[in-house]
Amino acid sequence: SEIKKNADYEVFRYSSKNNKFIDKCELDKFDYLIFSAGIHSQSENDEKNIFIETKKILRNTKDLFLKSNSIIFLSSFKTSFNTDEKIIKSTNRYNYFKFDNYYGKSKIISEKIFIKFCKNFKKKYVIISPSHVIGPGDYDLSANGKFFKNILNKKLIFIPHCKISIVDVRNLSKKIVDLILKDEFNNKKLIINDFSILLEEYVKMIKSDQNHYFVFKINLFLVNIFFVLNKLLLASGFTKRSIISRNRLNYIKLNPSTEIIDKNKKFSVKETIDDTKLFFS
Repeated sequence: SEIKKNADYEVFRYSSKNNKFIDKCELDKFDYLIFSAGIHSQSENDEKNIFIETKKILRNTKDLFLKSNSIIFLSSFKTSFNTDEKIIKSTNRYNYFKFDNYYGKSKIISEKIFIKFCKNFKKKYVIISPSHVIGPGDYDLSANGKFFKNILNKKLIFIPHCKISIVDVRNLSKKIVDLILKDEFNNKKLIINDFSILLEEYVKMIKSDQNHYFVFKINLFLVNIFFVLNKLLLASGFTKRSIISRNRLNYIKLNPSTEIIDKNKKFSVKETIDDTKLFFS
């Protein structure tokens, strides 16, 4: 990365899971810490134990927080969901807790704990809240990568009528590097998003070089019916699979766009889609 190539910086990786440095490190103080640890489970695997795992991650990283002067805290744009706002902005007051899944709830709780910590210990910070992150190099197949790959490979695609917000992992990384190089730590939240489009347009971009596929658009009325039926089947024990969660249903109802702060992106929308397609091909 650009930071590693810069002779003024040394980079040390740390595993919050194993509670130890991956790279040999004998330093006791750090100028910057990029906290990117977290759990992003698939929607169907969203469980309460994410709170326990998140607490463990924060506890294991506490000493590094204390030893660092400035901290970049990777969160999620979900912590800016507001049911009264059609645009997800960094200034939005989060009021989505009762609709959110365990992943989203863990993110907002982590943020609040982190902000309180920084105030108590007078740490400079920036909270980075990316939208749905995609891009080449997704070897462990993230939730967003899995969704992209499914669209790429399937011939029958069922989608609701709503928007999706996307950011290229390389544009996200560049923004983080820029913050460090410019030392821009203003104790605020920053949403990183490249574009927001309708899901049907997103599918068209991914399938641009394919002709034989079918897209079925599901309106809100049908989405509500599927939600009720799935809830009944889950309650009766006929299925253990959640086709549509309350969180997803309310997101479709809200159907928000996401603000775009930085329009000088290193990688264009087309490059993002094409490079991700090439990676998964």
